[in-house]
Amino acid sequence: MLSEADLARIVQEFYARVLDQDNQWRLASAGPLDESMRLALVARYSELAESTRKDLARSNFGAVDEIGQWMIQKHGLSGKLDRKDERLVRQALLRAGIDLAEAVRARFEGDFNFEPRDKLLKTAIENAAAAPHPQPGIKQAAEPKPPQPDTPMFSAVAEEFRQTQARLKVWEQQTALQARKTYQLFAEMCGDKPLSAYTKQDATRFKSVLLELPDNYSKAVQYRGMTAEEIANATRSQDLPRISPRTVKRHLTAMSALWDSGIESGELSANIFRGFKLPAQKRAQDQRSMWTTEDLDRLFDTPVWQGCQSAARRSKPGKHIIRDEKYWLPLIALYSGMRQEEICQLHLTDIRQIDGVWVFDINAAPPRQLKNQNAVRIVPVHKELIRLGLLGYVEDQRKAGHDMVFDRLTPGGADNRLGHNFTKWFTRYRREVGLYEPKLDFHSLRHSATTFLQRAKVPVALIDALTGHSTPGETARYSKGYEVIDLQEAIDKIDPRLSSSTGLRERITLKV
Repeated sequence: MLSEADLARIVQEFYARVLDQDNQWRLASAGPLDESMRLALVARYSELAESTRKDLARSNFGAVDEIGQWMIQKHGLSGKLDRKDERLVRQALLRAGIDLAEAVRARFEGDFNFEPRDKLLKTAIENAAAAPHPQPGIKQAAEPKPPQPDTPMFSAVAEEFRQTQARLKVWEQQTALQARKTYQLFAEMCGDKPLSAYTKQDATRFKSVLLELPDNYSKAVQYRGMTAEEIANATRSQDLPRISPRTVKRHLTAMSALWDSGIESGELSANIFRGFKLPAQKRAQDQRSMWTTEDLDRLFDTPVWQGCQSAARRSKPGKHIIRDEKYWLPLIALYSGMRQEEICQLHLTDIRQIDGVWVFDINAAPPRQLKNQNAVRIVPVHKELIRLGLLGYVEDQRKAGHDMVFDRLTPGGADNRLGHNFTKWFTRYRREVGLYEPKLDFHSLRHSATTFLQRAKVPVALIDALTGHSTPGETARYSKGYEVIDLQEAIDKIDPRLSSSTGLRERITLKV
């Protein structure tokens, strides 16, 4: 049977462990958090508290199934509880999870004195504080050994290196933010010590754990309070989608870059992150589906493009066509091959004329963020976008005094992307209109654009110039670029051949 003391120890440890990890992350960070990132994290933990509250209200104990199982095993209760007691543990974790999310949110608002409101958790914490000895089962933090004064620790060296890479524009902001997570994961797993103290075994352990991590390990509520290694161990025998070899490679590349800098400075003699082999990765063309002509007909025959009830009921058929970011983003992606964030961050000054041709000027002028240097390019505005009224929309935005083409988009997510909330909406919308497929998403529109260009016999080098890819070979090395008229002729060859009965070609024309 599950005693009250057992339940109290479980929820108190869960709560204390996550808050301790949050504080360790704060203490390991060398610089202050960007204000935009702080606000994004406040919103993120507010959403987490609300979603956990809904799970508790619905008795959705499956949301914490894995962490519940792990905590039961950790406290020596495996096989000793009946189904009701196991559900009681998961219910208690959900109750604690609400206070936990609100406590972390409060910290990002400058309040480190948050008091839990749940009676079970509050009582457990009070009892633990009053106990003369540490509660059984609660892991006590080891007293850290003071480092030598002239030997910087990994966390400090890594953060300084990361900031330098960003400041010198060696890394884009997204890469620098991703590297922060990489370095936090490594310090959590292998400890915080001088770079010279790590061995090849540490690097191998890091790689092995990364390969075992579920792809949602950083977002799913059931993993809250668990380290990456604990998550990998708890889920190793389960059939779950894991993070991709590409993501693992990104983590290892960030570590290797840091070690290379240590070799350059004379602190290290070898790079322990060199020589790793990763599982074969799917070809890029197999990772996502493309929107076929039939798929596009079905998409553009839905209420956003054919008429909805209102701005709040975009998936319900009606008489209103609202030409905002929800209307334009998929169309621009299809008829340009541009990435989502490239479209979302367009300024009105980025849509201009060159030699009489209207173009999207994709540039890296702050505050814009691009994937890499190849992403800087000129993409002519497709004739279909002009026919559908995009330039008129842009002119209306100018007259309204806006700076952005899509002024209603706000940054969100860990990478502070303007397309964060649109991505969530587009997923919900596809579910609501019955078009959702896991591998058929917004980025698939870029695949479609590339495929339609290939089918139109546009040369590969010209497709690369339009889509922001590097072209291999000596010819590309000496190429000085294409004339805008060449780019316009190529982009206008994107023809998805939409049906005249259901597609944009006829029905949207009648409603413009």
